[in-house]
Amino acid sequence: MEAILYRLDGTNRKIRVNSFMEASKLVSNYDPNGLAEVVRLNNGEILVIDQDGKLKNYPINEQATSLAHLHDAIYPHDCIVGDALLLDENQFEDLSFE
Repeated sequence: MEAILYRLDGTNRKIRVNSFMEASKLVSNYDPNGLAEVVRLNNGEILVIDQDGKLKNYPINEQATSLAHLHDAIYPHDCIVGDALLLDENQFEDLSFE
């Protein structure tokens, strides 16, 4: 499935992901203990982020934070940290777990 990876450096690029675990590895910088969190946007899209990104002191991802605020997915004072992966909700539900 095609997704957009929002990188910390402000760039984004289209990539293909084949499973939730692959998406999780991407956003957790391939940390073997990394866990992904799903942030649902009100426009039918999903951001996959590192669940422990704030504990790992990842920098704020300005693009992903703006997108989450635009679609009322996080509180106004909250932010998204680390890389984030944007997926269509319907396609996300079809992803295999492995």
